Amino acid sequence: MDIGASQIRLGEVIPDRKGAPLLRNLRVMELGIDPTKNTEFFPAVLQALDTLFRSSGIKSGAASFCIGGPSVFTRVIKVPQSDPNLVKQMVGYEAQQAIPAIDEACWDFQLFPSGGGAELEAMILAIKKDSVEEMIAASTRAGLQVEGVELAPAAIINAFRYNYPEIQTSTLILEVGARSTHIIMVEGTKIFCRIVPLGGASVTQAIATDLQESFAGAETLKKAKGFVHPGGSYEDPPDEITARISKLSRGVITRLHTEVERSITFYRSQQGGSRPAQVLLAGGGAGLGLIDFFFREKLKIPVQHFQPFRRLAVEGGIPMEVQKGFPGWACFVGTAIQTLPDTPCRLNIMANLKNQSLGKQKEKPAMVVAGLALVSLLLLPGIHGVWQARKVENLVSPQKAEVEEAEGVLGKMQAEQKKAEDKLARLETVIKLQQEQRRWPALLEELRLKIPSGMWINRLGLASAPVSESAGELSPKASAANPVKKIPVLEISGMFETKSEEADAQVVEQFRKALEAGNLLQNVVIVERETPERSGDGKTQQVALKFSLRADWPENAKTPGKEREGGK
Repeated sequence: MDIGASQIRLGEVIPDRKGAPLLRNLRVMELGIDPTKNTEFFPAVLQALDTLFRSSGIKSGAASFCIGGPSVFTRVIKVPQSDPNLVKQMVGYEAQQAIPAIDEACWDFQLFPSGGGAELEAMILAIKKDSVEEMIAASTRAGLQVEGVELAPAAIINAFRYNYPEIQTSTLILEVGARSTHIIMVEGTKIFCRIVPLGGASVTQAIATDLQESFAGAETLKKAKGFVHPGGSYEDPPDEITARISKLSRGVITRLHTEVERSITFYRSQQGGSRPAQVLLAGGGAGLGLIDFFFREKLKIPVQHFQPFRRLAVEGGIPMEVQKGFPGWACFVGTAIQTLPDTPCRLNIMANLKNQSLGKQKEKPAMVVAGLALVSLLLLPGIHGVWQARKVENLVSPQKAEVEEAEGVLGKMQAEQKKAEDKLARLETVIKLQQEQRRWPALLEELRLKIPSGMWINRLGLASAPVSESAGELSPKASAANPVKKIPVLEISGMFETKSEEADAQVVEQFRKALEAGNLLQNVVIVERETPERSGDGKTQQVALKFSLRADWPENAKTPGKEREGGK
């Protein structure tokens, strides 16, 4: 899986007859959210993964996923070539100095030869632990066993090395995502990586601000009419909105070009690299029209779109929805081939996360002993040396230690309780969304089963003023401190075929009783039932008569989905 800020891509990788990786069941889905609003991201991922797995037919099993974006920290440092354990210690020290709040992050590193012989280059990648745990929770809920977590820079490098083994000259890879762009330089064994917070969402936001559109509306305009204006003496498009969008897009991509030039300068001056000989554009943002032309004009070097399936076979051919955005599959491919023996980057944040958890458990006894020793040392009455005072202190010190230890345990329990409450609130939101998805199909099925022959419904909707839980007016005792829960009220209107005076009087009443006897609706009442007009000879002047019902539709009513869950 490649879990991006605006899209999720997934598929399966299996070995073919020769042992080479073979891809199948490729799927992609838009999240349909504003990537800048972090609160919408986790629920959208939960819903998208559930929908994708139900539609793809992929069975539950072992999985790996890739995440990236501005929350990923990257740093390339040089360390002397020495004993592997000593190198690991040196990289760990550098990581502690460079990574903000390293205790709250998952990190790993990969060593590369620097080309000089006496030094190694270490690429350090880190991300917030909370981000990894959220995506693991979402994947687990979809029925997967997460065994590996890849970060986007490492996945891009793996995809490049696998698909372009013949390229050894300095190459610039621009992976333009929704919220950020990964600027990666690869030159032989040398690696440079930098992440800048500019991407496709930056273009969308510029359009939304200038045209006073919503983010979703601006995204639709960008996909329909967006491209990077060539600049200079090129003529503007005849459509005014298209011309405006193209210039707004050029403004954002110009800022990105400035960051690219800064990165190239830093790579050449600080790491002794060469200026890139070509550019490969990857990521969903690389689909913006004429973006390759823009960088070709600015950098004066060849620019092509990244071909992630260049050396990979896809069972049944590449689906059309994948072909439309093929540069965006670079991270997915890099994650899919991470277990190959010649993969240059073998970072696994998942393993690092497990090691951190085990390390903390092993360190707890030593930390408790060290804390008790420190407390005992502070309680020694060194300056007085009186035996009685020492005796009193020895009696008091265990009690103080117990109190401090209890306070520490209480603080940890409160922190864990807060995390559990946050996760419970998220799960309740997910459950409520799933229940709401089943309510309307269940209602339609109920109406289909209960409606008699010769009757049809032409209006079905919720009343504007729902009644209370007691199915009456709000009680005077209800207050802000003790609010009364409201139940949605359903309005059902339609017509029924008139047959005879006796039959017409019973058909709506029978329908009402059938609905009330079911599992979904309560307090079903007849609001309107039209009586046929008859002539002097007793014949009916109408063919169909109107009727209208109102009913309470509690949210906790049993649905077919709930009954099945109960049966399990």
